[in-house]
Amino acid sequence: MPQTKKVLERSGNGWDTPPPALTLPGGRAVNPWLVLTSLMFGFFMSLLDATIVNIALTNIQTSLKADLTTVSWVLSGYNLVFAVLLVTMGRFADQFGRKRLFMIGMVLFSLGSLLCAISPSIEWLIAFRALQAIGAAALNPVSLAVITVVFPPAKRGAAIGVWGAMAGLAAALGPVLGGFLVESFDWRWIFFVNLPFCIVGLFMVWRFMPESRDPHATRTIDLPGLLTLTMGMFCLVLAIIQGNDWGWTSVGTLALFGGSVVGLILFAVVETRQAQPILDFSLFKIRSFMGANIVMFMFSVSIQGAFLILVLYLINAQGYDQLGAAYALLPLPLSSFVVSAASGKMSGKIHPRILGIAGMVFVAIGLLSLYTLNTEAVYLDTAWRVTIIGIGMGLCFTTFPNVAISEVPRSKLGVASGAFNTFRQIGFALGVAILISIFTGQVKDNVTLARTAAIEMVKGDTKLPEELRSNILTGLQNSATQTQASGERTNSMAAQFDLTTLADRIPGGEALKPELASLNTRIATEFKKGVVDAFTLTWLIAGIIALFGIIPALFARSPHHSHAQVSQEQVSGSPVVVD
Repeated sequence: MPQTKKVLERSGNGWDTPPPALTLPGGRAVNPWLVLTSLMFGFFMSLLDATIVNIALTNIQTSLKADLTTVSWVLSGYNLVFAVLLVTMGRFADQFGRKRLFMIGMVLFSLGSLLCAISPSIEWLIAFRALQAIGAAALNPVSLAVITVVFPPAKRGAAIGVWGAMAGLAAALGPVLGGFLVESFDWRWIFFVNLPFCIVGLFMVWRFMPESRDPHATRTIDLPGLLTLTMGMFCLVLAIIQGNDWGWTSVGTLALFGGSVVGLILFAVVETRQAQPILDFSLFKIRSFMGANIVMFMFSVSIQGAFLILVLYLINAQGYDQLGAAYALLPLPLSSFVVSAASGKMSGKIHPRILGIAGMVFVAIGLLSLYTLNTEAVYLDTAWRVTIIGIGMGLCFTTFPNVAISEVPRSKLGVASGAFNTFRQIGFALGVAILISIFTGQVKDNVTLARTAAIEMVKGDTKLPEELRSNILTGLQNSATQTQASGERTNSMAAQFDLTTLADRIPGGEALKPELASLNTRIATEFKKGVVDAFTLTWLIAGIIALFGIIPALFARSPHHSHAQVSQEQVSGSPVVVD
């Protein structure tokens, strides 16, 4: 296919509407919205696959006859490879062409999806998920970079609003779609479903997306930087993923953290000596870029772990099955999607920093409102709270990507987008690790306290015969010690403590049934309160983290409206090659 090299110039007013030079082969004009639609197929599916597997793990474990620890790597392996490669893929896009790398990423993701769907064993499935993640790591940062290249400032906010809405929607709809496919068909369909979307997306990208890259970048790969960055990121993300299982002070976890520090220090040293580094550290001198990265990191720490805790709450405390819990959470992605689309249009009228601060405020309020839930809460009590969180998510997903790249030179868009998404992914992983660790410890402590209180209730109930009280105490000891944070429903404890059945085993027991029923209710309520308190404390901590995230948002300067604050490189008219 013949291609004509074009040059996209920056004017002194910043990033103005792309000139006629931004054309497709054959002289066809670029339609930015068709480009965005093309990008969304691969981008959406790559993020969807980070969560769609969650609900299918039990089915995969049974089908492939694997243990729980091994099958968890179907999820962890994807997240690990994805997070490690984001910066590298962003740099490769700047060097070798963003369209080219995006299409390679879609091919790898599609091939990985097909191989996952036909995997004969758990080992092969984990390996093919890693292949999927390599492709996904190319799709995520490149999509944001391309949007910035093809959209003029007046429409860029709305476009990034759609991009952010898709990111939030994909993460939240993953469990819903996964549950539907597993229940209606088979777990393999959560991978088969990617193929038609990827094929359509690949064709549209080839047809409608222009090529762009950094014209000053050489085609030489920075191997020392690549190796040290991969080492540092691999050790860091693996330590975060395994910290809860191995113990945060275990030799393995501390060794990984140590390896991460060494790798990242070596990376920094190596990169300062490279003429063409993978990551240009001068990007972190840009206030808007640095501030948005810090905010998105704190947002991700607070939201991802809290979201997982919310799923556990609906299952454990409210009695939903997994698919029912996913449906119950629909107000969150729906509100996020609507607000993302609306805030994208508002970005030309309202300062992006104001929208971002409002987003973090809504997230914090929503999480802190979950702290007020009690054992009597019903679905509507949860629904309006998660809607508030969804509003905040929509504002954050729209605003901070826009702020982060608003002053980044066009030639560095790929690597800058990769760095931004890396901060987000590490925040997601760290948030899950921290909040799950807090929840697990808290629920164990609270169950112990509930057991102690229940024992005192039984001992103080003089209306029951001594032998019967002794039997109840033995049952309490056995059942309470089995209660963990691994997914056992709180309402199943009440079934374990169905004390009225004991009345049938003793003479004159019928008369004791009202007292046994009353005691049963009080014991079950005590345990439920203990578990619910563990959930609410975790949300409180997540809300406090979100509140602290407002601070860097206050200082994350971003251009106003058409966004006249421009870097020196932008003013100089440095060109970007467009094929």
